[in-house]
Amino acid sequence: MSDRSGLIGLDLGGTNIKYGVCLPDGTIIDEFIRQTNKDAPAEVILNDLESAARQALDVARQKGIAIQTIGVGTPGSVDVGRGYLKGSTPNFKSWKDVPIKEILERTLQLPVYVDNDANVMAFGEYRFGAGRGYQTIISITLGTGIGGGIILNGKLFRGHNFAGGELGHMSISYRGRKCRCGGTGCWELYASATSMLENFRRWSKGREASSTREIVDLYEQGDPVARRVIETEVAMVAVGVASIINIFNPEIFIIGGGVSEAGDWFIDMIRQRVQQSAMEQSLLGVKIVRAELGNKAGWLGAAAFAREEWLNHLNAENTRLLT
Repeated sequence: MSDRSGLIGLDLGGTNIKYGVCLPDGTIIDEFIRQTNKDAPAEVILNDLESAARQALDVARQKGIAIQTIGVGTPGSVDVGRGYLKGSTPNFKSWKDVPIKEILERTLQLPVYVDNDANVMAFGEYRFGAGRGYQTIISITLGTGIGGGIILNGKLFRGHNFAGGELGHMSISYRGRKCRCGGTGCWELYASATSMLENFRRWSKGREASSTREIVDLYEQGDPVARRVIETEVAMVAVGVASIINIFNPEIFIIGGGVSEAGDWFIDMIRQRVQQSAMEQSLLGVKIVRAELGNKAGWLGAAAFAREEWLNHLNAENTRLLT
């Protein structure tokens, strides 16, 4: 007999699925990672998600935990009410127009809720990480691109067509580089981890860095190319952060991703540049901080988001029955 209630979250990425079991307060029971192939047919990716969920369910069962809901974070625009991936996703060839919720609920026999991966990462930090206690939050992740999540008055902002919050595709140069999204000068082309690695290779005349962590280490050792890369990254990140602060005037701006884990000096450098660019009143009282949850934010946020959607559904049903 299960004596505790729990949640499962799955975070679908281009190379792997991060997932786990947690309690409603965010206590992690167990977590896992498995490889997936973004170029595989949608059926294969769905099977990967189902297999991951079943493994997590088995672990929960063994530990006496009754799972309430399953949350999924996926790249792309998601009709949250239907759990339906709308349109195509630039980095996933076949991941297009997929009824994720319908398929997984049918096979797993549990309530499943689906949202955009950057949204659930932001929600994870809001519930369990750096955003706890705040109601107006901007969260970005510096990775292959730049993922962004917006929480206004304690609610995720998704836009009228579930395609809002694409902060990485905000243009910062109208004559800039062409992006895979079809736009020009997108922020993520200049401020992502990918751009750091490209800049390092270009400025070091072909020398490769295996990761942003390596660039950070070289910077801390005084390497001149790494210094140029980091200073450029700080400037490019700050341009976008300042613009977003001017628009939303959030309580807190959370920065995640590998390079953000470099140390306090990286966030301090961004803060200094933002102070030079953002409007004084828009910036007043805004905290710019590092994310706390690291690569757990996605699946923890998916789990928390799913529970909230499920509770909202139950409350709506109870209200309907009483009227």
